This record gives sequence, structure tokens and C-alpha cells, in this order.
Amino acid sequence: MEKIIDLRDLLVHEILDLYSAEEQIIEALPNMIEKASNMELKEALSTHLEVTRRQKDRLDKIKKVMMGEKGTENDESFFATLFGDNASQKCKGTEGLIKEADKMLEENMSPATRDAAIIGAAQKVEHYEIAGYGTAKAYAIELNLEFVADELEKTLAEEYDADDLLTKLAVGKVNIASEHASA
Repeated sequence: MEKIIDLRDLLVHEILDLYSAEEQIIEALPNMIEKASNMELKEALSTHLEVTRRQKDRLDKIKKVMMGEKGTENDESFFATLFGDNASQKCKGTEGLIKEADKMLEENMSPATRDAAIIGAAQKVEHYEIAGYGTAKAYAIELNLEFVADELEKTLAEEYDADDLLTKLAVGKVNIASEHASA
């Protein structure tokens, strides 16, 4: 992407950033799943891995619509030049959060405490995604890109659901187990 001149360019930037974030999360989640000891946490993370793959697919669909491919809304074809085969960027925010999580998971801790750390790390990523998807959706609404806004809203709702589930696991079970691990 060349310059970010207007809100349309900013939306493209956000979509590319979110796409990179989803790719990085798909790569990182299996390690978190492997290191988790709580079965409910493993299941939640495994389910979210599948959801994340669908979210990445949804972003692919958004990019195609914005490029004006056949069978989709064509009024956004101005994006065609912005999404090239090599139009990629690395989401530095997600990269940093994943590096931080990996470093934390290398620490010597009890399995219950590791589970609490995994939830904390996963929620940081969820909150980052919520901010990104909410921002992109607001841009799409402002630009009257209804299909794009609707698709982004689907993912935003999934991110809120994942965050809520992680909170319930942490507060109701995992954090308590970690607290008692030191006793």
C-alpha cells in the first residue's frame, strides 16, 4: 500500500492489519493449546482456532468484495489497485502480544498458573482484535460499505464471545486453581 490519504485507504490498512493478525493467531494458538492443562481452556482455544480460520476467510471475502469481483457488490472496485498479490503487512501489535505470551509461557510455573497466564495472553490479543475490528467496522459504516460492515460485525461479535468465555474460565476456575497452586 502506498500512501494512506483518506478513510478508504485507512480501512484497507486496517483490513490488511487484521488479516496479518489472524494469520499470526492461527500460527500461535496451537502452542497455547498444547501448553494448557485445563481441559475447558484447551477446548475453548481449539474452538477459537477454528473460528479464527473462518475469520481469516471472512477477511478474504471482504477483500474480494472490495475488489469488485463477479457476484459481489461492485461499487467498491476502487480498492482493486490497493489489494495486490504482494499487498501484505505485518501486524506489529499482534506480533508483540504473541512474543510477550511466548516469553511468559517459557517461565517456570505450575500448570494452573500457566493456564491463568494463557488466558491473560489470549485476552490481550482478543482486546486488540476487538479494537481493530470495531475501528474497521466504523470506517466501513462511514463509507457506506454495508456488506463489509456486516461481515466485520460478525467477527467483532465472535471476538467479544471469546473474551467473555475466557473471563468466565479465568474468574470461575482457572485463577482460583492458580491461587491454590501456591498453597
